[in-house]
Amino acid sequence: MNASIISLTPSELHFDWGTDGLVLWIEELDGADSLVGQMNEVLERIAFAIELQTGWDHRTDGATLHPLYGYRLLLRDASGRWNALRLNETGQFIELIPLEEMDYEVAYDKVMWLD
Repeated sequence: MNASIISLTPSELHFDWGTDGLVLWIEELDGADSLVGQMNEVLERIAFAIELQTGWDHRTDGATLHPLYGYRLLLRDASGRWNALRLNETGQFIELIPLEEMDYEVAYDKVMWLD
């Protein structure tokens, strides 16, 4: 009898991100469209980086909002299309809204009008 162990680990996260006014953009860099499946990890890393820059910690300071609060989020997937991301109040990923846009400026305008 042979036994084998299969270990499934998520792929490494390859992304870039930045802010542009009220929009936080994320760009998938690996071309595999795997980022959406690991979006909560991506968002945690970005939130942590924002907290490092600001010096605030939303987990210990009750008066501090989540670092992603107030941003409109855009994701550029491996195909080059922009998508909006919807989060809950605690910064957890809820859904992806395809914007079907290749142009950043148009996607920026569209994401500003989403609820």
